[in-house]
Amino acid sequence: MKDEELQEFIDKNFIYAIVGATINQEKYGYKVLVDLKRKGYNVVPINPKYGEVAGLTCYPDLIVMDERPDVVVLIVGEENAKKAVQACIDLNLNKIWFQPGSEYGEAVKLASSAGFDIVIGKCIMQETAQVQSN
Repeated sequence: MKDEELQEFIDKNFIYAIVGATINQEKYGYKVLVDLKRKGYNVVPINPKYGEVAGLTCYPDLIVMDERPDVVVLIVGEENAKKAVQACIDLNLNKIWFQPGSEYGEAVKLASSAGFDIVIGKCIMQETAQVQSN
């Protein structure tokens, strides 16, 4: 993916739905959420297990979010990745960032066949850090 294409995913005016957000500070679902929040990005945690993560209201799924996310960041296992992509299709959301470890074949194929803009093989924490330093 070219840098220009990647920039279509990074904007402080965007709303980022972090699917797989967690209260476990050792996991990337927490690290990504807090990192983006600290950098000034508008993040919304998504996980049916929690009502709040890192001081933010946590939604059980994408469908019940108050606002429509611009980018859906997936930090989940295979089954949940497919469900999240299907939710994106149902909601007509078209930007999905598959964090390393969440880029499962069927989910990526489903997102690609739906015509979504996707990021694979790049960590959003690293990419936003590069934007900060530019």
